[in-house]
Amino acid sequence: MKKIFYIALLIFSISLNAQEKKNYLIHLTSDPMQNPSAAFMSINAASEALKQGHNTVYFAAGDGVKILMNDIINNLHTVTMHGGNTNSLSMRMKKLLIDFANNGGVIHVSEGSFKTYGVSKDNSDMLILDSEKIKWSYPKELIQESSKADILFSY
Repeated sequence: MKKIFYIALLIFSISLNAQEKKNYLIHLTSDPMQNPSAAFMSINAASEALKQGHNTVYFAAGDGVKILMNDIINNLHTVTMHGGNTNSLSMRMKKLLIDFANNGGVIHVSEGSFKTYGVSKDNSDMLILDSEKIKWSYPKELIQESSKADILFSY
């Protein structure tokens, strides 16, 4: 009986310490070229949440949609001293976003925001991801995703 009690206590203790799976929403609205630190933090936070086993949605809207454009993400290092002003930081952020999408992370972009930069589904070849890996969304989807989130970060 004593043995069963200790086993039950051990299992209870382990379950209390186990990390509960959460739903994360990472929302980027900042212009990556004006606020590269926000772009870096949003990508790193989304990547880390996914790596820790959480359901993670990355939602780019407003000026934040630019982070998915090759010309922008490839040149982030030119507007910040992070990374020693080499392109290694830009390439690392690009790889993290691509890996995020390829490993189960969900990426939403504001279709309306992209239109202000002349980007649509039809001409999306300038993006770092294939168009089919992106969920083209509007405020309706932002509200839906935010209502499902346990934790939301906005940059």
